[in-house]
Amino acid sequence: MSRSRDFMIISLTQQRRDLILFLDNVTVFGHTVTPSPEAPMIRSMLPRPARTLLPGTALLLAGTCLALPLCTAHATSRQVQAGAARPTTPHVGASRVAATPVAGAASRQPAARGETIDVVTHVHQTPSGVTGRDVGGGLMVKQTSAVAISTVTRDFVAAQSPTASSYEVMRMVPGTNVATSDPYNMQSGNFIVRGLNGDEIGFLMEGAPLNNVGTYVTIPSQYPDGDVIQSESLQPTTVDLTAPMIGAAGGLTRMTLLDPADKAGGQMNLTFGSYDTYRQSLRVDSGELGHSGVKFFLSYSHLLGKNWRGPAAPYRRDHFDFKLVKDWGSVGASKLVVAYTDYRLYMLTTPTLAQYREYGNNYNYSNVFTGTNPNYYQLHGEDAGTLIVSAPTDLSLLHNTVKINVTPYLYHSWGGFAYGSTLPNSGQAFYGSQHVSLDLSGVPTYGSARIVNVPTTFDIEHPGVNTVVSWKKGINTLKAGYWFDYTRQVYTTTYGAVTASGAPASLLGNYATNARLKNGQEYMSTDWITRTYTNALYLGDEINALGDKLMADAGVKLLWIHRPGYNYLPGDQSDVGQNTFQVTPQFGFRYQFTPEHQIFFSGNTAFRMPTANSMFNSYNGATGALLIAGNNQQKNEFSISEEIGYRYTGSEVMATVSFFNYNFTNRQISTAAIINGASVNTFINAGGETGRGVDVEVGTRPWHHFRPYMSGEYLHVTTDNNLQVGRDYLPTAGKIAVRAPKWSAAAGLNYDDGSLFGNVNMKYMDSQYSTFMDDESIPAHANVDLTLGYRFHNVSFMKQPEFRLNIQNLAGSTYISGANSVTGAAHTTRGVHGTMIAGSAPTYFLGAGRAFIGTFSVGF
Repeated sequence: MSRSRDFMIISLTQQRRDLILFLDNVTVFGHTVTPSPEAPMIRSMLPRPARTLLPGTALLLAGTCLALPLCTAHATSRQVQAGAARPTTPHVGASRVAATPVAGAASRQPAARGETIDVVTHVHQTPSGVTGRDVGGGLMVKQTSAVAISTVTRDFVAAQSPTASSYEVMRMVPGTNVATSDPYNMQSGNFIVRGLNGDEIGFLMEGAPLNNVGTYVTIPSQYPDGDVIQSESLQPTTVDLTAPMIGAAGGLTRMTLLDPADKAGGQMNLTFGSYDTYRQSLRVDSGELGHSGVKFFLSYSHLLGKNWRGPAAPYRRDHFDFKLVKDWGSVGASKLVVAYTDYRLYMLTTPTLAQYREYGNNYNYSNVFTGTNPNYYQLHGEDAGTLIVSAPTDLSLLHNTVKINVTPYLYHSWGGFAYGSTLPNSGQAFYGSQHVSLDLSGVPTYGSARIVNVPTTFDIEHPGVNTVVSWKKGINTLKAGYWFDYTRQVYTTTYGAVTASGAPASLLGNYATNARLKNGQEYMSTDWITRTYTNALYLGDEINALGDKLMADAGVKLLWIHRPGYNYLPGDQSDVGQNTFQVTPQFGFRYQFTPEHQIFFSGNTAFRMPTANSMFNSYNGATGALLIAGNNQQKNEFSISEEIGYRYTGSEVMATVSFFNYNFTNRQISTAAIINGASVNTFINAGGETGRGVDVEVGTRPWHHFRPYMSGEYLHVTTDNNLQVGRDYLPTAGKIAVRAPKWSAAAGLNYDDGSLFGNVNMKYMDSQYSTFMDDESIPAHANVDLTLGYRFHNVSFMKQPEFRLNIQNLAGSTYISGANSVTGAAHTTRGVHGTMIAGSAPTYFLGAGRAFIGTFSVGF
């Protein structure tokens, strides 16, 4: 039984690490310490591994006053049980210290036998949130789950470029393959885990799902700034039972933002970088408002710059983050989290391998408009905005036996992207399958071809609510929940005028300057709407036994999805729809042999429906030919994954190794296609796929201010079926799957003595195929990033001013970072039934060039 006791805080200096001050009998690490009339007293009874305490560390102990020489690496809470103390190494993180003056010894009661005594450390943080103590420089924390989890903490995030995306901060953990295409993470990229594409990875921000339910893609430039990310974790090839997510067979990523500070203050950042980049950001913390339990922060950032290759095309990003916390005391807490983004940019090219070999980084859109070239850079723009809202409430009732979590959320995204194309001067075209004559009076021509701007606009509304209730009885904790999600998606593609300078008359289209039909209706090649209704129920049980050494859980999620849609283009298709019901069971097991050693094992299932746009026909605007046949009878993708692993959490070193296996049926592979001048996400049903491998990561606690980290993965993924192309099949069975490098590795070294800090991080990616026939691949590559910085002492109201230099791609390497589109074969191939099947070239992301990014930060 735990009781509230008197408290005292003791801070140790570096010169007095072994100071022990105590007033009551207490057993610590198996040694009984008895009271003494003198205080403080010097004792040396505590054995190793209790070695050193960081200077200034404060410890709080119920029922006694004790300054433990806690191992620097631990620097976290310990639970010491009177009469039977047992040290543990808790999660890295935080620690709030509260103090109540100690009453006289005569008024104190002896600690009851079996009473739990909590020791809490106060960890000093810089205004950026850095502790200098997290394992591996912030790339590992202690985990106790039945599945593999990698967590990146504030110590690592704060050392990265201020423009680092949620993809990039996870690049060092095992199994990740991050394909970036610009130093400031404004452009498209990819996030691949264990050979599974980014659209297979679920993203949550404070409980709100971020994936586009129609295409499952994620856009990290629309997510919260790295300035306010507290931690980000990845569960590869597993998804929590109660997560509001479908289609995440590749794993689940959770993003948690900084909590508002208890005291009013904030931080300002000014950044200057290569390619005329300028960024400023400001975070203001309210502190607790009176004694209401309410506190919040508001942050804003403004980013301007120019593309690192090709024409010096400008980009802009404005972003707001807001988080409010209401503390209800012992009952729980409520949060309101808001992220808003508005950005505009010009896209970069994604060359084929032949184009890359000939031009390297110089294959770009043209910086000159000739009147007949649709590849002019201003005809390849993007303008969009996003609003994300999450409002989770956690309640603990009936002496913590009943817990309730309710998370309403909203994801709303709007805007579009445009490409250059042509329309015939004759005005003859096809509207869907219908031949039409166009009114081009608002679309001027400057040569033999009529150059037009082709924007695809979208409006996505995605509200929902997720509710989870748990009830603890004895060793069992029962969980039940309900999730409802509604998604409305509207997509249109129009054709607009281009000015004499080559700039679009309106980037996202305007009725007055768009091509129209003779009846005044806008001419479109895409015009559809879908509504997706998701209902899910889940039920599970978790068992904690043998003094919490054994944990086992099992559960099942039942999902009903209804997706009606309507295609407004003329043709033999209008009302379409998809309906599905799916059951996804899962189980897990974890056993803690000792405080240092544990094993875990899990089995998971996942599924996803085909994408919303796969239901609709797409037509050639010049000929009316059917380019893609809509199909609402496609089979769902389904996966089964298993994992077994071992964790070691020592006083100096932390390590994890996990072996995994997964099997897919109706594997949906994301790729990109150009349809009527516009890039469209499409999917290939690759049939079965089998993957297996091993992940390893190792990190250390601070040693002379150094914190090294290493991770690696061996991966073997094969395609299990031949790939259908028309009425024949490519002989792909047994081939290595696309986007699945056999080897990958990362190594990082962090140094932080409180003033001088820095880190160097290296990531190696083996070669990986970009076609199902394995006849084209991405060369292996390695990339190195460097950070150097210095923190000063407080100056007046300015807290720890800091200068930081980030160098991206230190060696200035030219390389391909990932596949933008994958194909069946790059070269003409004989099919299983003898047909000669034409090949098509995949396209690629070019790795970001070298960039120097300097930042000045100061707290207040």
